[in-house]
Amino acid sequence: MLPILERKTAGIVIPMFSMRSDGDWGTGDFSSLEQWINYFSSTGATILQILPINEISPYEAGPYSALSSFAIDPIYISVRDTEDVINSPRAQKFIASIKVLIEIWHKSDRVYYNTVRDAKLKTLLLGFSHFLETQWDKNTPRAHEFKAYIDAQTHWIHDYARFRALKDFYKWQTWTQWPENFKNADKETLRIFEANNFHQVMFFKYIQWVADGQIARATAAAKAKNMLLFGDIPFGINLDSADVWAERGNFNVSMEVGAPPDQFSTDGQRWGLPAYDWVAMQNSGFSYWKRKIQRAVQLYDIIRLDHLVGFFRTYVYKDAKDAGHYDWLGDEAQKKRGYEFLNLVKQFAAGKTLVGEDLGVIPDFTREVMAQLQIPGYKILRWEKDHGYYREPRKFPLISVAAVSTHDTETMRDWWESMPFEERANIWEMISTQKTNGLVPFTTEVQETVLRRLLQSGSSIVMLSVQDICGTTDRVNTPGLVSDKNWTYRFDSYPGTIEKNYPAQMKLFKNLLAECGRTNK
Repeated sequence: MLPILERKTAGIVIPMFSMRSDGDWGTGDFSSLEQWINYFSSTGATILQILPINEISPYEAGPYSALSSFAIDPIYISVRDTEDVINSPRAQKFIASIKVLIEIWHKSDRVYYNTVRDAKLKTLLLGFSHFLETQWDKNTPRAHEFKAYIDAQTHWIHDYARFRALKDFYKWQTWTQWPENFKNADKETLRIFEANNFHQVMFFKYIQWVADGQIARATAAAKAKNMLLFGDIPFGINLDSADVWAERGNFNVSMEVGAPPDQFSTDGQRWGLPAYDWVAMQNSGFSYWKRKIQRAVQLYDIIRLDHLVGFFRTYVYKDAKDAGHYDWLGDEAQKKRGYEFLNLVKQFAAGKTLVGEDLGVIPDFTREVMAQLQIPGYKILRWEKDHGYYREPRKFPLISVAAVSTHDTETMRDWWESMPFEERANIWEMISTQKTNGLVPFTTEVQETVLRRLLQSGSSIVMLSVQDICGTTDRVNTPGLVSDKNWTYRFDSYPGTIEKNYPAQMKLFKNLLAECGRTNK
């Protein structure tokens, strides 16, 4: 068993884009991450979970439909900490020219993805020009570092950079509508394109070098504080992505991934993501997934495998009229597929902790395999019931991750205040041993009692959203709802002001971590 699963720990969930810090441009960045690591380590927390940070297109906000499984979104680069931006007079002049906009973005309670990313890319491009003039053209040690980075990331960075340059060249038209040679990623055509657009292609490699350097510094800061960084590998990828364009053999683009009908969605769910060609991936020895895992290992200490059941069987749709079906039939065949794949993933995880997102309708054999391979799944308090009665958290298995909410649900406070009285009476009796009629409003006492019981759970890991710690109602995402509020939430406090804004809540959090034996101190 991995060391993190042998003891009791706790962590905080706060998406990177939600992090607020001094000097940010309206979204969290790697400087924000480092500042929050420093703060949360002081509370006794051991883990900080940030959700996916893969690059998304200008037409997306959700990080689970990215345009690359490997590239970091440049929106998370701290331009104020980028050496070439600092040393470029032109970059500094541009920053000064948008100072008013930066202040507007900074103060906003929502993320303006497109405008912020566009401004950062323009700034980084000016920094890149300075890098070319002062480093690359002079073949300096930093130029050699950049070349070494490209060599180390060669398994994905060339395809990604060409794809991004082509997306700009074709004004973000989908690759499925590009001229035939570009559409089919013809090697000679791409070689000529890169030769003719060398600096544009290299720019996209450069920003990944910068991003990797900054997250490496944040991870080192976490290690120095005895904290672990918890990141995601989304199950799927956008059809209009570098992955599908360059490695089409791994995908069945005629099929769409989704979920079968259930009590929440009578028609099932369609996620707009292309299905995997499982047989082709098997025949290649899962080369694509091995590289995805190796990339995640470079970035994170704990890795969440999104939609874990999809590795056993994936629900797919042919077209709009199709009722859908599983791509792999038979319980034994599905169990074998999942076991072999997850066993391979563990081998390539280099000792990092894997967590399986096993929420929703999950066949029993999935959790049997997870237990066999010691991959913890989730125990979400509100969904853990037997015959209509809530399960005692202290009986949760050690190899599990306990939580009150997820990024796709209401926060603890919203859930508590919106649940029927009968259900509230049920859970309050389990948590407090007090019988009531359910007229139990959300108070500091209720919050303390719920958090204490969860932190006393049998689970080795407890993850709490910053909203549940602070007792707020701000949601990260509402599935099935098209809204500019999804994936744009910004936390209202800085590392230096959270205790001023939420003094009782942060004191309670610290005390409970110590009381329940989950502190990193």
